[in-house]
Amino acid sequence: MEVVFLGGASGIGASCVAVQLGGRWLLVDAGVRVGGGDRLPDLAFLEGKNLAAIFITHAHADHIGALPLVHQTFPATPIYASRASMLLMEVMLNDALQVMAKRAISELEVPLYDKTLVARTLHRLRPLPLNGTSGAPELPGVTIHVARAGHVAGAVSLGFEARDGALLISGDVSLTPQRTVAPAAMPTLRQPDLLVLESTYGTRLHPNRRAEEDRLAQAVAAGIARGGHVLIPAFALGRAQEVLRILQSAQRRGSIPEFPIWVDGLVRTVCATYTAIPEALTPAMQRQIEAGHNPFTSRTIRFVDTPRQREQILQGALACIVSSSGMLTGGPSAFYATHLAENPEASILITGYQDEEAPGRRLLELAEGQGGSLDIGGKTAQVRCQIAKYALSAHADGSELAALVKALQPAAVALVHGDAEARAALAQRLHDTETILPNDGQALVIQPRARRTSSRRPSPNAVAGSGIGQGEPLGASDIPRLWAAVRSGGASAATQIVGIRELALVWYGLDAGADEELAVQQALSRRDPSDPDPYFVPLPDLNGMFRIRAPDEIEAAAAPQPSRTQIRPGMVLLVQAYPEKVVLALCYDTRSEAVWVYLPEGDINRNRYPRAAALDVLGPWPGGLTPDVASLRLALADHMKAAKQWRRRRPPCELAQQMTPEQHYSLDDLAGLMGIAPDNLVGRLALATMLRDLPRLFVCLGRDDSSLGSRYALEETWEEALAAGDGAERPDQMWILSVVERHVGNPPDLYKRSVNPDTGEVTLLFHFPAIAQARYGTALAAAAAEANVAITISPQAHQGALAATAQALLPSGLRLDRQPSLHLDLNVVRVKCSGTATQEATQQAIDQFFTQTGWHLEIEQRDSAAPAALVSESIPEGRMDEQSSVALVRSTLGRDSGCYKIGVNKMAGTLTVRFYFPAVAQERYAATLDALAERTGWRIMIHTAAHQGALEDQLRRVLPTELSLIGAPSLYQAERTLVATYRGSAAETALLQAQDAFSAATGWSLVLRREG
Repeated sequence: MEVVFLGGASGIGASCVAVQLGGRWLLVDAGVRVGGGDRLPDLAFLEGKNLAAIFITHAHADHIGALPLVHQTFPATPIYASRASMLLMEVMLNDALQVMAKRAISELEVPLYDKTLVARTLHRLRPLPLNGTSGAPELPGVTIHVARAGHVAGAVSLGFEARDGALLISGDVSLTPQRTVAPAAMPTLRQPDLLVLESTYGTRLHPNRRAEEDRLAQAVAAGIARGGHVLIPAFALGRAQEVLRILQSAQRRGSIPEFPIWVDGLVRTVCATYTAIPEALTPAMQRQIEAGHNPFTSRTIRFVDTPRQREQILQGALACIVSSSGMLTGGPSAFYATHLAENPEASILITGYQDEEAPGRRLLELAEGQGGSLDIGGKTAQVRCQIAKYALSAHADGSELAALVKALQPAAVALVHGDAEARAALAQRLHDTETILPNDGQALVIQPRARRTSSRRPSPNAVAGSGIGQGEPLGASDIPRLWAAVRSGGASAATQIVGIRELALVWYGLDAGADEELAVQQALSRRDPSDPDPYFVPLPDLNGMFRIRAPDEIEAAAAPQPSRTQIRPGMVLLVQAYPEKVVLALCYDTRSEAVWVYLPEGDINRNRYPRAAALDVLGPWPGGLTPDVASLRLALADHMKAAKQWRRRRPPCELAQQMTPEQHYSLDDLAGLMGIAPDNLVGRLALATMLRDLPRLFVCLGRDDSSLGSRYALEETWEEALAAGDGAERPDQMWILSVVERHVGNPPDLYKRSVNPDTGEVTLLFHFPAIAQARYGTALAAAAAEANVAITISPQAHQGALAATAQALLPSGLRLDRQPSLHLDLNVVRVKCSGTATQEATQQAIDQFFTQTGWHLEIEQRDSAAPAALVSESIPEGRMDEQSSVALVRSTLGRDSGCYKIGVNKMAGTLTVRFYFPAVAQERYAATLDALAERTGWRIMIHTAAHQGALEDQLRRVLPTELSLIGAPSLYQAERTLVATYRGSAAETALLQAQDAFSAATGWSLVLRREG
């Protein structure tokens, strides 16, 4: 047996091992080095050799990045990987294409391969079982041992056993349980002649995993509380999913408060792909996916949809951002880092390995020193943010690797995938075995311990590729036969999830390519649109992936469907998504006494509900179910928007006046009264939501088993409700503001929002309206179109912001003689200054002022006889020094004032005081702060945002003891309103007293909603 290390032996990256065994050559992995100049393994060694098969341990770039180049030389050679790695490889290699395209423009770097070559490479993939033994037809006499490696989803260790030797390649391995994947399983191949073992952390001992996870979660929460965004750059495959589950769990347990968590970059696609590979995840996650939940979503986790959102996130509510790349070498994480690095209140938390030349390594070095500059994303930033590192490694440490070697008892161990220090440290831990530290390019000839035969008989390999179609094209009538073949066995049968590529291999055989995949896609889409496919159910968010239906489901789907209101695939439902919200949903599956639905784009990411949550059946979906789930969800969102507009044209009073008191109606009956056609889904949706939104006007009597729909009647108070105006459709102010926020975020220059309660028209007050119109005009026009209301920007600029900006931009040699004067009719700010400044510096200040505000700055400068040393003083004459000023403000306000932080802006001469409840503080301490401003010479402002944690604490103090909160309350900073849902009962007077006490203590309104 000969083993040749083509890359990844004496360092991390470009992992690639060639093996001659059983008279044939095979290859394990073909990666690239993520950083550095020499990116590729020594593929020239393969020239002239007949490469029988290629095996992949997992889908990280340092193990698959050069695979298309190998395929280009050996186009007929099959590529074996676990099914999970097959799907993830498609994601990772297509992302590599995008990265190379960007480098071709920015760095004139020639791409290694193109889209066509990647597609051809993916067509040669063949699935390996996740655990156990198997064989490959290209390697007769060789038993292949596959064991879960625990590193990331789909990662495996590979063993090869033949007469001339036994080899075990660990791949990247983790023996510690993670939140997304189970730890490595013990390989079935014992006492190999050679163990090729990774040594990434051979010199380390990992800290307690759960303790480190808690440290990370607490650090994120502390960073948010400190007043800054928190960025976690994370590897898109593996580490990012771990981080999301850690934060999700901590928020669910209540060990950290709820705050927004934004997911960006390649992380989004990998998270979606994980939902299609439950067999590679932990049992808990498998159960979640089977129950219809996306395990990477919650009400606080949101996915970034467009690049424009990134600026909005940084300008909006404080949040944690989890984004690739993990080393800050590119991707959205580099963008966020350049904006956050200079902010002392922001945090960048590192959770993974950093290459020597990666910006992430430089960032850690700066954290250990006294700060400095960082070149990242083509920009240079002065690093002032908080930096920390957390050990969430997906690699085994030195003691774990040594224990693995002891258990496997190999004759020799070759330590690879680590730096010199790590390999040397691990070698010292190993005993009773020969230890080899190979270099890249080195070949080892291994003699077997004794002439041997395979210790295990290979089980049939679960490779889809039987070619049951025998050369005939797949048609719609062949789908039952294809379904039966897939159900009969193979990797897919265990998971009940299958992809287009696997189906193509089953029908067309191992040579199936892009044309055959397209034929399968067309066959699955060619059925009657009104008759959903009873055999394969398309999965949400993953085009080309399907659930395989069970036989009893096929029988149910074939049964007659007599009622148009029966819940079945292809029907549109009104679903109670959570207590306070109903949404439109399209049923695509029914099983286990549940309905499985697609929800509108942008809504909560959940797709399984109990049947009782289906409140009404609105009718069949026009066009039927298609595999293009993204388009279906977008169309559902459009129907929701159209229904809101429909309700504006048809007020509820029109329906109430046509109904007869004490008579019961179905949705169909009421649609007839309103002249809504049976196929008018928008009208029927608007009607169904109207009936549930006005409880003083209409009453829902529950579901009628005979029609499987709800029954409705007029409420006894309907006449009083009409007289009180309940019958007039009033705008949903919260929803309108949420539309505005979704389009423009929460930019810091937007200081007030107002909504006309009668018309819904929105007025936004920005510090500098002209700049805001140029910056947000397009986004606001889109928001206005979606909400169907007028949205205007108030033309008045904020006078305090104008004065502060003018003062902040003055050249360092000038100081104000008096406060700036504003000429509103001319859009001019005039300042009178003493001191000296060059004409160039003065003009630069004027230009910058216009750029930032849209106003003109006029500087009247009178010469000063003061010496230059006085002119350049950082503290203007008469202003108290920073530390003394802050100390005086703190001592004057005292501990009971609720002041928890004071920010200093030296350039603007401003102290910003943060109170837990700023509205109350404004009333109590405005005069005190004015006096302090005069005494210190600093301009003192009150930060307008209330402290979320303090609001929630105050809510718990005033809430009647017989009530308990459900979930976290919702905060609306612009309206100074906190909305909380409770369980239990209390007297109305007790609720009113609680609301009054909350308002008196905080200056906020409290809205209490009872569960259900």
